Amino acid sequence: MADGTCSFCGDTTVYFFPGGLCVSCTSKNARIRMQEQPTQSRELSAFDASVGVMQAATRRTEIAAEKIQKNKRVVGTSVREFDAAHPIALTAEGQRAALALGLVHYKTSDTRASTTGTVTIEIDPLQARAQRLRKSVITGARLHDQEAKKGSFRGAWYFLTLTYRDGSDSSPRDVSELFKRMRGHFNRLKSGRARWNRESFRYVWVGELTQRFRPHYHVMLWVPQGMFFGKVDQRGWWPHGSSQIEKARNCVGYLAKYASKFTAITAAAFPKGFRTHGCGGLNTESKRELRWWKAPKDAREALGGEADIRKAKGGWFDRLTGEFWPSPWKVTFIFGRTFAWKVVQL
Repeated sequence: MADGTCSFCGDTTVYFFPGGLCVSCTSKNARIRMQEQPTQSRELSAFDASVGVMQAATRRTEIAAEKIQKNKRVVGTSVREFDAAHPIALTAEGQRAALALGLVHYKTSDTRASTTGTVTIEIDPLQARAQRLRKSVITGARLHDQEAKKGSFRGAWYFLTLTYRDGSDSSPRDVSELFKRMRGHFNRLKSGRARWNRESFRYVWVGELTQRFRPHYHVMLWVPQGMFFGKVDQRGWWPHGSSQIEKARNCVGYLAKYASKFTAITAAAFPKGFRTHGCGGLNTESKRELRWWKAPKDAREALGGEADIRKAKGGWFDRLTGEFWPSPWKVTFIFGRTFAWKVVQL
């Protein structure tokens, strides 16, 4: 087998048979005498078969890439370039209808040179979701670690892993119910000790999928010195499976490791309705900084490093000063795909 052109019909085919024929011509022209092939050893035949499969797969990939390029829409190019490559042709009936309405074909109505253009990009929602998760988890862990060190809090970070047992049903509220019970235990212990008055229930968590596509969770938990939580499954706080807790040496490093594993494929396979990450216990200033880092780069540069950036219709605004930054990007949905575009000066 090899990649070539059929000597009878001229079609390009992946599977190339003796006599220079494709599989269709070989089956239709049974009178053609095939040359006898010398008997090959079993190892050589297996090698030829593997090479043929590899070449066929490569050719299929090339054909698929050519089709994608041929049918490519407005992705990474301007609308003007797309229109130039795909001109709109009106039929005679359409031209008569346009003239009756007083319309002029926009491609030929303006002869002046335009000074603006349109930049269009395609957005992958799953990839964007994975990027937001990584930014939120890693930045939240860093801010928590900075607060603990800057405030001279006595305690340590613990790494908690939550898994489901086989046959156990999972629910989107499982993690929130766990933190509700743990926060209640934390507040009861805190109310009995004056030295824990400045402490807050700090945690950062990220979800992951097992090989069976079952969710399990990695939690980074701050435990003040002298406070005891124990194993959450033995206390009944996590009745869905098992848990493992151990002291963590590097808070940010542990979570960055698992956040980097969360890709667009993971986001697509994650059960619908389930949260993928969370962060709690930050003070007011750290929450403001976390929102600042999660905002678009252009909004951060326009509103400044001290801004409390919030999302608003049509852009972003600084809650402290009331300054509004209108986003130049517009979002369009075409055939189930998401495109963002903006007008730029040429």
